[in-house]
Amino acid sequence: MHLAADDDKQDMLEKQLSKDIVANHRLNTMAFSRYIPSLLPEVQNITTENIAIFANQNGQYNIVDYGTGRTVYGLDPLGEISRQVEVFRHHAPYISLNSTASDVTDNDEVDVALSQLPGYIRQLDYAPLPKEVNVLVVFGLGLGYHIEQLVAQHNINHLVVYEPERQFFQCSILAMQWQKLLQKMEAKGTAVYLQLDKDGRDLIENIQELAAHVPVDGFYFYKHYNHEIFDAIDIGLKSTSWTELNKNGFHFTRKPNPNRFLPVWSESVELDNLAEVSKSDPQFLANLQAFKRYFPAIFAEFQDYQPTDWLPVKTPGGEINLIQKRSLLAFGGESPKQDAQSSFEHFNRFPQKDGLVLGYTGTKLKKYQHYEFVGKTEKLLEEVAEEAGQLPEVVKSLIMFGIGLGYQIEALFAQKEVEKLFLCEPNRDFFFASLFAIDWQLILTDADKNNRRIYINIGDDGSHLFRDLLAQFYSIGPYILASTYFYQAYYNANLIRALAQLREQLQIVISIGEYYDHARYGISHTTETISRGYPFLVSAPAKQLSHQHKEVPVFIVGNGPSLDNAIEAIKEWQGKAIVVSCGTALMPLYKNGIVPDFHAEIEQNRSTFDWICRVGDFDYLKKINLISCNGIHPDTCDLFNNVYIAFKAGESSTVSALNILGRDNYEELEYAFPTVSNFAVNIFSKIGFNQLYLMGVDLGFFDREQHHSKQSGYYKKNGKEIYNYREKNNTSIVVPGNFRKTVFTKHEFKVSKEILEQTLASRKIDCFNTSDGARVAHSAPLTIDNILLTNSEQEKEEAIGAIVSNAFRPAHEFAHYSEQFQQRYQQKNLEFELGGLIKLVEQPITSAAEAEALINKQKDLLFASYSHSKSLLFFLLYGTLNYANSVLSKIVNSRADSWLEQTEKFLEHWDDFLTRVKGDIAENLLAFDFCSSFAHKREHIFISRYSFDEKVVVKTDPYLEPRLQSRLQNLATRDGQFVEWRENVVQGNQPISAIIFTGGKGRKALDDVAEVIAGGRLKKLLICGFDNSEIANIDFKQTQVSYVLLGDFLIGDSDYQAMCEGNRPLIVAHRLAFILLKCFMSCELYELFTPKVEFYADNVQAQQQYVSDVNSSIGELEGFVEFSTYIAARPRTEIRASEHRDKAGNLGVYHKGNPRTENIVFPLSESSLKDELAFHEKGAWHLVD
Repeated sequence: MHLAADDDKQDMLEKQLSKDIVANHRLNTMAFSRYIPSLLPEVQNITTENIAIFANQNGQYNIVDYGTGRTVYGLDPLGEISRQVEVFRHHAPYISLNSTASDVTDNDEVDVALSQLPGYIRQLDYAPLPKEVNVLVVFGLGLGYHIEQLVAQHNINHLVVYEPERQFFQCSILAMQWQKLLQKMEAKGTAVYLQLDKDGRDLIENIQELAAHVPVDGFYFYKHYNHEIFDAIDIGLKSTSWTELNKNGFHFTRKPNPNRFLPVWSESVELDNLAEVSKSDPQFLANLQAFKRYFPAIFAEFQDYQPTDWLPVKTPGGEINLIQKRSLLAFGGESPKQDAQSSFEHFNRFPQKDGLVLGYTGTKLKKYQHYEFVGKTEKLLEEVAEEAGQLPEVVKSLIMFGIGLGYQIEALFAQKEVEKLFLCEPNRDFFFASLFAIDWQLILTDADKNNRRIYINIGDDGSHLFRDLLAQFYSIGPYILASTYFYQAYYNANLIRALAQLREQLQIVISIGEYYDHARYGISHTTETISRGYPFLVSAPAKQLSHQHKEVPVFIVGNGPSLDNAIEAIKEWQGKAIVVSCGTALMPLYKNGIVPDFHAEIEQNRSTFDWICRVGDFDYLKKINLISCNGIHPDTCDLFNNVYIAFKAGESSTVSALNILGRDNYEELEYAFPTVSNFAVNIFSKIGFNQLYLMGVDLGFFDREQHHSKQSGYYKKNGKEIYNYREKNNTSIVVPGNFRKTVFTKHEFKVSKEILEQTLASRKIDCFNTSDGARVAHSAPLTIDNILLTNSEQEKEEAIGAIVSNAFRPAHEFAHYSEQFQQRYQQKNLEFELGGLIKLVEQPITSAAEAEALINKQKDLLFASYSHSKSLLFFLLYGTLNYANSVLSKIVNSRADSWLEQTEKFLEHWDDFLTRVKGDIAENLLAFDFCSSFAHKREHIFISRYSFDEKVVVKTDPYLEPRLQSRLQNLATRDGQFVEWRENVVQGNQPISAIIFTGGKGRKALDDVAEVIAGGRLKKLLICGFDNSEIANIDFKQTQVSYVLLGDFLIGDSDYQAMCEGNRPLIVAHRLAFILLKCFMSCELYELFTPKVEFYADNVQAQQQYVSDVNSSIGELEGFVEFSTYIAARPRTEIRASEHRDKAGNLGVYHKGNPRTENIVFPLSESSLKDELAFHEKGAWHLVD
């Protein structure tokens, strides 16, 4: 806004500025060396950090703070400073050192008109500044032009200048001709006292010191810019006698009121030129009537409103301005309307539209259908990336934060058509003033006439605005955020944090929404856990416990770095405190012999099962009660003693379940996200406990290499990370620390901290934060060695008993819940509605209007389903459909030439996604989640616990895999578990099992073991080969036989070349041992296995051919089970579709029919390719499992 629109012109201005700077610096250095040598080092060494001067579009100097992006002065610094000097000279504030009377009445305590304010009367009573001035105190130097003018026009004996910002002084050295100023001061006999790094709080002592050396009866004072200390001193000097100030000093406000915020610079206006407004003003009355019709609550609040901090006034030009009652400073300049017009014109040329965060960068959930869909559509968005341009003629949606006097709204509606406008004004006084300033009646009636939407939020400082705005966006479809502009009409530093948080939250609304897979698995898991009879948190649970129960302290134990230092304290006090382990904190507690009373989990995907299993002691887990929210994975529940669950507010699984169970019967947790610590604090505060201790709930770290407890699963035995945490997470965010000034954190922890603060603020609770991490508002920092608990161990046990007996109860007739659920949400209704949605999507799109119509039709269909409440369509697809509409809206509104082509591609992906959902419904809609995290570590735990009742004899093909037996033995936990096939081993009397690698020998290899089979000693046989037909017509007697179908191995250079070109998959023998072991363990479950394969590059044809060959070999299947590294088929017994598990603890996904490409093939990474090529070049076998 301050720079020239033409880059060449701005460049020219900057070059001229540079020349002037060099000249000023040289001359000013010589001047200070002569007149004020004590400041010479500051003049010589200009070292600005975040503040500097620049040339504005008018060729004037201004000062900018690069940290905030804010300038000190407006568009005309010299003119604005000159007007300020003139206003000061007309009524120059003066305080006598002999005065004893004080006016204790504060302006902001009086509900009267401007002309009746005590401060206003005092201000106009001040006489003009005389020609001869004995002492003048100036608060603020800035560019220094006001000093030049005052010295030029008056004879000042003693000039005291306070400047707390050293960089401002250095900017004045570059911008102003101090040489001439100091020469003039010398000629006039002006003694100047430059108080650098001083904000005036020592004023009383300084004046007393001056009065001790020269005659001082009093002094004039001039505040140049706004600063919290300057402001307090200015008001103190105007309202309090010098005698009283000497006695009591100045009053400095520690906690500023956001509604009284003043920017650094306020343009000066002549107070005696302003007129008061009248509530009989026709504009005001007409506006009130309009609000009475359209917003009756606003009418009721403002018809008799009395401003608290700012008074509306009328300028000589008939415009409305605001005067702060406390300081008598104006909100706008000489023409507030012109100021607003200039602001809007800049926004019109350079509108702000926050890009939505739509994608997913993790790996754990990458196989979710929603994220696969996201991955495909992200590429389309890259093709139509929007170019920066001015605000379009038709604005789909705009959020205006801060309306001020409202003149920007008038300018907006005069030039644009705004379909949806969200107005947020934190300051009620400002909105009240707008009722006199602009024609709200015209704006509201025009919006009503043209079917536009206006949402008005008044008085919210931003801390609750997100929830209110979100409700509005959800009512019209949050996809509109993709087309939403953001306009901040004025600046308020006290609201910056809330505003930044609001914008950050709105950016991720779509990406954190409850997408299809999350909703699907949440509903499935909730249905299962209710049907099992697990007890759920009852409504108003705090009423179920006594006061004594609720006084028992609760330790919320997170897995932050400081947990390591808290272990001994937990051991010491665990007899008196309820210990709740959160997520991955369980392993450090286990290693230290601590059995928590409850273990808390929040994630519904199966990764919780993986992490918990890594403890390795399942008997230990059975001593612990699990406490979680609905959606928790049933497999995770199976690991613990008892299970207690609470409903999480807003989840599809919660709403759909409580439609059946009754919302009044169960509590819903509102703050149980995003981390398990948030859940734990939320549920125990909701149950009514009054003393919470946070231990290891760091939510930040001072050492970015140590982000969790060193004893947890995030680190290896040697103390090194199991993966590069900083590479996967942005840990550069800085927040205030609990025991340190600042700590590092990541985005999820920052959000967690903010939600935790909301939880603690929601009720009176004593929360002690012992963690050496982020500061949490509403908690008290407490060092770990200062914990003191006074309750008894018996009181703790009684409290736990009350929790599990009174605060939770199973659903009524839970055994029949599944039938009730299916009756309420019938599958045939879901299939019908989904079919209608697919028909909509398959209709051709030829114009932007048709695309926007599709967006609205999809939304209407979804909400119609919700209103009928007879299917799960709304619950399953609400989040993903909002994402789809957001992407479609973004493509259509991108103004890119290829928007129609990209729209067609998008609809193909969307249609494919919906068709796959249709397939899920047909196969098994209520399957359990299958995701894993560090599954191989959990698999090793299961392998170590697997009971091998007999030796396993291994027969390999020396050409293809000479070291299979040693590789398998390397994975085993018992010596001699796997032995090579030898006559003396197979001819004994003991039962044995075998793994046979037929290789290229096929039937002959099987003939070699025929005698052992015939003898009936072979209990289990896993045959690994290239053609499962080779075992046809073989009588295996009582032997349990399974076949592993392998693809052709890579052997020679030509094979590896074909792999690099994407024509063949990576299949090498040395990668098979781990998969074969898992298949062997699961022989009793399935008859057929085939490993998944990796393809390099995107050769779709080669991948499809490979899968076709696999299916030709195995023949037609009723269905198969997809595990993470292999496919299993032909189960030996009937298994529920949601319960296909192998013996390594993996949960598979059941699919009908034969495997498709996406079930068998996954990409080979660049790094894995390089490793394999390196192994091949060495010409040696390597143990890499």
